[in-house]
Amino acid sequence: MENKEVKIIINSDLKNVSLVGRAIHELCAGISRFRVEPYEIELCVVEAVNNAIEHAYGKEKGHEVEVRFSLGHDRLVVDICDTGKPMDVRLLEQADQSMPETHHDGIHAIAEQGRGLPIIKEIMDTVIYETKSGKNRLSMTKFFG
Repeated sequence: MENKEVKIIINSDLKNVSLVGRAIHELCAGISRFRVEPYEIELCVVEAVNNAIEHAYGKEKGHEVEVRFSLGHDRLVVDICDTGKPMDVRLLEQADQSMPETHHDGIHAIAEQGRGLPIIKEIMDTVIYETKSGKNRLSMTKFFG
């Protein structure tokens, strides 16, 4: 099976995050191979995009945040890219692995509690962060199985 890819680029305005969340949810809803619910992948993407806007760009509007959704035969990869201030990689390494109870109705409440990286690390199978040539990329992978 050939990889299927979708790229979404938004302006770094927190008002645009919900648009990305809805798009990712719809993309995931059509995949029957998930071990998790589409809202869990949506939650990870929303957290990562929020972090890019809030921390990389300091909530400054007018910058691009790119979301790449790539579906392969055995995995889903979502990359969040920005050109703002790089994240301290120790934050990802030190993120607590314990995730609070997640329920579909509580997505937004959990997202506002500042537990984004631990939630992402708990839900996704691999999470990698790198900065290369001035571009930051958080890559989140979920394997099917």
